[in-house]
Amino acid sequence: MLVFRKIQYIALFVILVAFLQLKGFAVEGGIKMRRACLNKGDSTVTLLWFKPTDNCNTFTSFSIYGREDALSVFKYLGGSTNFSLNSTQTKINNQKNWEFYLVYSKACNGTDSIYSDTLIIDDQQPFNSSIDSVSVELVSQKTIIGWSKSASNDVAGYIIYNYTGNTFVSFDNTKGTQSKDTDPSRDPSKKHYDYSIAAYDSCGNLSLISSTHATMVLSNKYSECSRSIDLTWEAYTGWGVNNIENYTVYMNLNNTGYVPIVTINGNVSRKFTYNFTHFGDTYCFYVRAKKTGQNITSSSNISCLGTYSIIEPSKSYIAKASVELENVEMTFVTQVGTSLTKINIYKAEDNNGFSLWKTINTSGGTLNIIDNQVKVHNKNYSYYFTTEGNCINLIFDSSQICKTILLKLNMQALGSQNLAWNNYTLFKKNTEKQELLLTNTPNASKSSPWNTINTFNPNIIIANDQSMFSTTMQQLCYCIRAIENPINQFYKRQDTSYSNIECVTADPIVYFPNAIQINGFNTVFYPEGVFLDYTRSSFQIFNRWGQLLFETNDIKGGWDGKLIDGEYVEEDIYAYSATIIGINGKELNFYGTVTVLK
Repeated sequence: MLVFRKIQYIALFVILVAFLQLKGFAVEGGIKMRRACLNKGDSTVTLLWFKPTDNCNTFTSFSIYGREDALSVFKYLGGSTNFSLNSTQTKINNQKNWEFYLVYSKACNGTDSIYSDTLIIDDQQPFNSSIDSVSVELVSQKTIIGWSKSASNDVAGYIIYNYTGNTFVSFDNTKGTQSKDTDPSRDPSKKHYDYSIAAYDSCGNLSLISSTHATMVLSNKYSECSRSIDLTWEAYTGWGVNNIENYTVYMNLNNTGYVPIVTINGNVSRKFTYNFTHFGDTYCFYVRAKKTGQNITSSSNISCLGTYSIIEPSKSYIAKASVELENVEMTFVTQVGTSLTKINIYKAEDNNGFSLWKTINTSGGTLNIIDNQVKVHNKNYSYYFTTEGNCINLIFDSSQICKTILLKLNMQALGSQNLAWNNYTLFKKNTEKQELLLTNTPNASKSSPWNTINTFNPNIIIANDQSMFSTTMQQLCYCIRAIENPINQFYKRQDTSYSNIECVTADPIVYFPNAIQINGFNTVFYPEGVFLDYTRSSFQIFNRWGQLLFETNDIKGGWDGKLIDGEYVEEDIYAYSATIIGINGKELNFYGTVTVLK
């Protein structure tokens, strides 16, 4: 039993020694050839390999062997004692399909050599690559070329070409699948540019250059008179004419971000007209093409413009529409320093429809307009206006509608006058209050002195007044005045609107004296009274035989007892006939006698 165990220990020791010897004198890692690359220009072959590890320090040299084809014998092509190398170059005398291998001398036993595998010249092109899309980058506005990774196992990188004038000019070399054309001489917003790519392997073998893809150029045409922007763009080339599913137009208004506004069938059109509503905005557009059935897109350049060629007026309004005697006075307010050239004024009677009343050439500001084609005692009138530029029918904005105040007056009984009107609520700042005004003449203007006999809130439309007639107020004439709210920081004016003036008058009251005394106290005969229209009244004097002795239309001047020839009449009784017209238009006829004394 003891002898058997001793034999076991001896066997294990021998195995251990053998393992340690093998471990101490072995080569770690064999020789693996990587690539044999031929430079066809000078017939130089570059050999690359994974170098072995010499743990025994027994290497004396390595040798290169090659043959020109499978039927030839390998020949010694050279060697080296520089064991740090993992590549070398050797010349060949022809460009056949050469095969190579390496031999490292010596192995750890000092006798054997280490052989690599054999490798033929790599002159195979990588699979051809193709561009997915050529697009203009949104931020930089530089061209981005994108492609899918080549299906070849050995692809060291890609060369990107710009195709100009039937010539491919390379401008980038990358290992990735995207390239940006940063050449400042190529501006994709000015013209389209064509691009291609080719893949190359670790031996520099180059695939065929791909078919070209071109950027899309988007341009715009601005029409201020039609308020439109016409967009046109080139078709995307590279996918094929029938492989464009659609084009989507994106818009950025005043730098608020891009949003899609329309999608157009790729085979229908490459143009779109955008109609805007007002001037002063900045618009930017780009177009994105989509490949049919795939999630591959290409974007055009950005095309921007500002609609500043026309400065559009805004906040146009009617400050007032007011009756002044027999006319309507209006004040229009528009902005100055704009592209305004005229205003169009529209007018309506009562509740009828509007029609164009007048066009006035103006560059803006505050305009005072008078309408004398009105019947202010029977109708009210509504107005509004639009602002317009040089272009036909280029309407900028519109004012509010304003309607004049129509006052109706009815004397229910002496000292009881009923009034009714439509209130004026169309000031820009609304109506603060209404006032009932009273005067004694229908010819009072807004600058005349008025008696304010009542104040109402803006909603009142009826009232009753109990003013009485007097010798100083033989007519009661009324007017409604609407007053706008006070000036504020936005509107630096306060306006008023007057209604028509309506009057009532009492019947005339007349007294005729029955005697005059020439050279005495009462020397002139004339009617006296109130509420008389002296300019329209008249009387005549007759003798007892009916002969006309005197007549006059100046009843205030009266008759002083003289004949037409200037001689005084004799003492006697004389007849008179008078036609008296009241201020209210009522006509009264009087007949009587007057005694002339001396």
